[in-house]
Amino acid sequence: MFNTNLENQFQIFSASHFITILIVFFFVVLVYQYREKLKEKKYYNFFRYFFVFITIGQELSLNIYRMINGEWIISTSLPLQLCGLAMIITSLILITQSEKLFQSTFFVMMIGAFLAIATPAIENNFGFPHYRFIQFFVGHGMILINFTFMLFVMEYHANIQYKHVLYNIVTLLGLAAFNYIVNILTGGNYMYLMGKPGENTAFDLFGEHPWYILNIIVLGIPIFFHIFYTPFLIRNFRKKRLMAKL
Repeated sequence: MFNTNLENQFQIFSASHFITILIVFFFVVLVYQYREKLKEKKYYNFFRYFFVFITIGQELSLNIYRMINGEWIISTSLPLQLCGLAMIITSLILITQSEKLFQSTFFVMMIGAFLAIATPAIENNFGFPHYRFIQFFVGHGMILINFTFMLFVMEYHANIQYKHVLYNIVTLLGLAAFNYIVNILTGGNYMYLMGKPGENTAFDLFGEHPWYILNIIVLGIPIFFHIFYTPFLIRNFRKKRLMAKL
């Protein structure tokens, strides 16, 4: 699990990557399939806190791992990457059951986790079964699982409107501005504002630094946010048509 020979062994869309994606989405589908059962009080509270335990637990384990290996430094180890923030935010939502926090962060953090799983930037490109490979997919997978639980068990899907897409854009730009200041102060690269995380990631779609930042703002955010909003757009449109007939 901690074999350093596994460094630079990860290959995108390899068998281990593809199987891991299937495992993550298996659990996502499982939460959706049993959504009605999970609404029962004895299961609802247990799984809310169980998902928080797994999400925060893996993040703590990463910090312990870095400390033991002398790799914990302020410029790389704060939970300020988008998915690191998503792990904290989704845990807070599960604990507090704050629908407003969900509505302000769902699109940006769900999209970030989805793209990270599809095109991972694993530290030192550790391949399976290294701890960093496992921790990466557990952490990012939990973001998808947590949001699936919120959408269909906590039923937060019911009130999603187009204005929430705009809220999420403001959230993303605000986090980027904050992290840019942090990057200047620490010499870090949080949210990859100072450079790409590596090759074969979603950032490759938008060119080289610093142009990919502009391209993401002008093209990436509108395209991805609206793609993810499409199911809710269709649902809301059908609901309006149904109400008009009544």
